[in-house]
Amino acid sequence: MQANSFNLQQTVSLLQAKWKQILLFVFASLIVASISLFLVPKQYRSSSILVSANPALADKAHMLNQNIQGLYSVFGSGDDLERIFGIATMDTVYKQLVDEFKLIDYYELKGSDQNKLRRKAVLELKEDIGIQKTELAQLKISIWTKDAELSAKIVNRIVEIAQTKEENIWKAGHEKMLVNFNRSIDSLEKNYEQISNKMKVEKDNLSQLDLAKANSLFEQLNSQQKTAAEIKLAIDNNAPALYILETAVPAAKAEKPNILEVLIITAILSFVFGAAALLIYNREDSL
Repeated sequence: MQANSFNLQQTVSLLQAKWKQILLFVFASLIVASISLFLVPKQYRSSSILVSANPALADKAHMLNQNIQGLYSVFGSGDDLERIFGIATMDTVYKQLVDEFKLIDYYELKGSDQNKLRRKAVLELKEDIGIQKTELAQLKISIWTKDAELSAKIVNRIVEIAQTKEENIWKAGHEKMLVNFNRSIDSLEKNYEQISNKMKVEKDNLSQLDLAKANSLFEQLNSQQKTAAEIKLAIDNNAPALYILETAVPAAKAEKPNILEVLIITAILSFVFGAAALLIYNREDSL
């Protein structure tokens, strides 16, 4: 116990005697850190928050039947958000961003092989972009760049690409459906035209079966023409794929590096390191 007390006293005495050297080391470390922070490029962050829309909103029945509109939730489920997340993180999206914003030049990549440079720029971009799903079923997209305007533009462009791709998927489904309906309508019109011509020629010799067939074709034709018109309306009024809760805007100030935080950590670590180095150097006295 006495030995431990003696060692502690010696250690405290040594630190008191050498406090100027420790303070000088801390001060020198802060100067080096300040110079380094001055040389490190400032980085600006922009972010956007969005939620997925319910795919059922794209259903033509939702648009045309007011009685069932209340049955649909405006917002989508976790699976719908997952689909938006999958689109936003596709390599094709990153490549499109690299090309549109000339990120090969931004990252100062050198070389003659454009495909390799593009791939390197994609990897750099992935490091700077953060896309995460929150506990509130929201998707947050953020990015760090050396240009405040560029950060906001890239994030908003990601949201725009994801929205367009998702809406185009819904639109393509309706367009395929409309093509099939138009083919069926063409076939029904030809059959109805044949029966109509027969009715004109054989007005007195028509059987009940021919009349029933003509009426049936006429009803089918009217029904499918109405459905085709509704599908066309759904295509022209495509429902939104997502809702933007927060649009990315240029940051007012740089968030990286955090000068105050770095200097505080530097001061603490340099003090601990300086004191430890001093004790090790004078270990015979401290023992």
